[in-house]
Amino acid sequence: MIGNDIVDLKQAAKDSNWKRPRFLDKIFTPREQQLIWSAKNQDQMVWLLWSMKEAAYKVNVQQFGKRFFNPKRLECTLLSNFKGEVIIEDNRYFIESTITDDFIYSIALLDRGKSYTSEWFRDENFDYKTQSTSLKDTFLKSISDAGGLDIEMLKIEKSQSGVPLLINGFVELPIRFSLTHCGQFCGYIYC
Repeated sequence: MIGNDIVDLKQAAKDSNWKRPRFLDKIFTPREQQLIWSAKNQDQMVWLLWSMKEAAYKVNVQQFGKRFFNPKRLECTLLSNFKGEVIIEDNRYFIESTITDDFIYSIALLDRGKSYTSEWFRDENFDYKTQSTSLKDTFLKSISDAGGLDIEMLKIEKSQSGVPLLINGFVELPIRFSLTHCGQFCGYIYC
């Protein structure tokens, strides 16, 4: 199981004022808030922790099939600038993040040593539906190319709990994946 999340930092700055009263209290634990307030770049730290939580949440939903909204139920720990962990109750998710001036991209893994394929890219189209379609098409082309599968037979469906499934014709493939997009950036990961 695998998850990812990308945050376009310019888009996040436009869309969210994380310094507004009580925002941090609703999303982050006291320990995470301490990381934010003590960070050299507080904006970056907010969105790093956010992307870590989102990526881990996607793995947790794949694992247990239950959605929830309680960001403080997820506790982030930084092990280095680009690695961390997220704990959700008794479950540990390993995080690898890419941090640039433009975006933060986090990947969550249930198994630390699991190999995966991941790619992020810029998409200049800001229309949500068009960008979502472009991301899915790029992902399906990658799967088709990697597996020698007919792209016309590939599609994405969702389970009852909203977990995306990869279908080849009428057969579900044993490939776990996650898709994400925000602002000008998109990313996918699969194993």
